[in-house]
Amino acid sequence: MKVEHFHRVETVALLVLTVAVWGYDNSLGPLGSEAFDERWGAVPARMWDAWHALRASGLSREVVLAALPLVTANFLHAGFSHLAGNMLFFWIFGNAVAEAAGRVLFPVLYLLGGVIAVLVYVRTNPTSDIPMVGASGAIASLEGAYFAFAFRWELPGVHVFPIEGPVPPWILGVAALLNFFMDTQAFFGRVHDTTAYGAHVGGFLGGALMAMVIASLWRPKWRRRS
Repeated sequence: MKVEHFHRVETVALLVLTVAVWGYDNSLGPLGSEAFDERWGAVPARMWDAWHALRASGLSREVVLAALPLVTANFLHAGFSHLAGNMLFFWIFGNAVAEAAGRVLFPVLYLLGGVIAVLVYVRTNPTSDIPMVGASGAIASLEGAYFAFAFRWELPGVHVFPIEGPVPPWILGVAALLNFFMDTQAFFGRVHDTTAYGAHVGGFLGGALMAMVIASLWRPKWRRRS
């Protein structure tokens, strides 16, 4: 198999979209940005109420609007440092998963992983009225997916600019697993800070599960372990 040395357009497109959303959010000023995050961020109490409304009365416009942050919250960030840190990990694991899974499955894994991460966060914080924003849960799903792919398939080295030469898959796999262990420890240890550890744990497990299903149903010969 010929390994691509250039980054895939789908990875760049999602990164540019996320930065553009942050730029727009930041341009609104403090009050406008707060209102924007309140509307499009994942507010657990509001989304939990929408879930009960769905069960009681079925699908409605209000329920659909309350569910949109399952996707939109993953494109919002609290500040430049929050954005920069997340996009660094997205750049690494986004390119890694795109190279392993291809241009169709990569965005599916990312978006569905983000949805799972938000769902887990909402379920574990059902009374919170603070909006959760950030791509870290979706990025954790990429970490989980890459770990599962590396476990099931014989992956090529990953090419990530500006690192020269391929990065061995086991290095990224170990890094992903270490992040998961630290997030899990913080989540169950109930560390009190602004990090949504529940979203990280849920995202990683969701990404790993999706990747295991994919690897079981789709097994190109060159990706099978000997």
